[in-house]
Amino acid sequence: MTTRKYGYLFSDDVEIDTQEAIASMRERLGARASLAQLAQALTEVVRHVQNPDAGAQTGADGVNMNASVETALAFLDVMDHLPIGVSVVDADLQIHLFNRTARELLEFPDSLFANGLPRMDVLFRFNAERGDYGPGDPEEQTAQLVARAAKMEPHHFERKRPNGVVLDIRGEPLPGGGFVSIWTDVTEKSVAQEHVAERNQELEQLNRELSAAQAQLLQSEKLASIGQLAAGVAHEINNPIGYVHSNIGMLEKYIGDLFRILDAYEAAESSIAAPDRLAAVQALRAELDVAFLKEDIPMLMGESREGITRVKKIVQDLKDFSHVDADQEWQWADLHAGIDSTINIVSNEIKYKADVVREYGDIPEVECLPSQLNQVFMNLLVNAAHAMEEPRGCITIRTGVDGERVWLTFSDNGKGIAEDIREKIFDPFFTTKPIGKGTGLGLSLSYGIIKNHHGSIEVDSEVGKGTTFRIVLPVKHDESDEV
Repeated sequence: MTTRKYGYLFSDDVEIDTQEAIASMRERLGARASLAQLAQALTEVVRHVQNPDAGAQTGADGVNMNASVETALAFLDVMDHLPIGVSVVDADLQIHLFNRTARELLEFPDSLFANGLPRMDVLFRFNAERGDYGPGDPEEQTAQLVARAAKMEPHHFERKRPNGVVLDIRGEPLPGGGFVSIWTDVTEKSVAQEHVAERNQELEQLNRELSAAQAQLLQSEKLASIGQLAAGVAHEINNPIGYVHSNIGMLEKYIGDLFRILDAYEAAESSIAAPDRLAAVQALRAELDVAFLKEDIPMLMGESREGITRVKKIVQDLKDFSHVDADQEWQWADLHAGIDSTINIVSNEIKYKADVVREYGDIPEVECLPSQLNQVFMNLLVNAAHAMEEPRGCITIRTGVDGERVWLTFSDNGKGIAEDIREKIFDPFFTTKPIGKGTGLGLSLSYGIIKNHHGSIEVDSEVGKGTTFRIVLPVKHDESDEV
């Protein structure tokens, strides 16, 4: 025999054989009895215990109450020590069962149960007054909860209490009226789920970064391939351009010599004795307009030399821009020369839309990867040109030095960048251009290149007035910062 005090149902100690009682309850109700059936049987037992003068009664499930009291009491003892909270209320929200675990999970003090089991609205008001339901008027919160509970509708949700405990709350109506509720502490499960969710977010972020890195790698490989192709074409073009340029120089010298001989012949015209021969020479000179040829041929040669020099410069700039022979080695470079060569490369993108103003300061050479910085300059210049609207715009490039760092700004008076998208412009694949007109990788690659140089790139823009990109780079590359 054992002696127990049964939760908050009875004030007197009751002596029963617990093991035998539980076996009897299992036999009478069956191993598959639902919680609702058990709760209903218990409430009937409780009513009988509280009114012992009613005599022998038979419960809703055909269970003899007099014969089942001890069995029910044993079951109540088990219920009191279940790892879940259980309560049973009737249609008037009067509590008939509220086990120990429920009180502990909800942190209800003994004073609430000092005079027996209270009504549910008492517990609602207690919770509201101590702030369990958040900010608000406790009376109004209590009224809302009482109205909801009176509907006796099934529910299932989770609620995090102020002490951090997460409760899984389930409820369902009883067949004979009333309601049964179950509280389960799922804090560990919730924490684990939050941890899993955080890990999933981290993995999603890593996947996004991996996708961006892969896209940048593909773009870099594409640019490298284009650079190699451009360098090869430039090399092939450079050879014939070289000897054409050289031949024009020699041709200018030969023509100069011919003009000297022609001048000598003109001076000797007066010495020609035969009148008919002199007349023929003079007629031929007039027909060929030798005076015009002597004036125009040097001009043609000068223009040809200038043209071939420009072609040679473009080819050289193309080779410098691709710079495949650098093998990605850090080297000292003149940023002004890199900007100038890049402007020459993208001249066709700019010359019809904007004028380029260069306000260069006195800056030292910078230890860098020149071809990569040229890529940044190209992206900023092309974007500035594309931002131009009618009439013709202006792109201003300024440079300067601040201690051990140099700065460069690329400013335009184009349409500007809206504030809501300004923070996204360095994100991979983000573009405001129509589909097929842009990859959304230009500024993302530029941002990565500047960061690789341990520098910074910032943007300042106002819609309708223009945009300025400011780049700051260290003069000397610090290898100790390499990851």
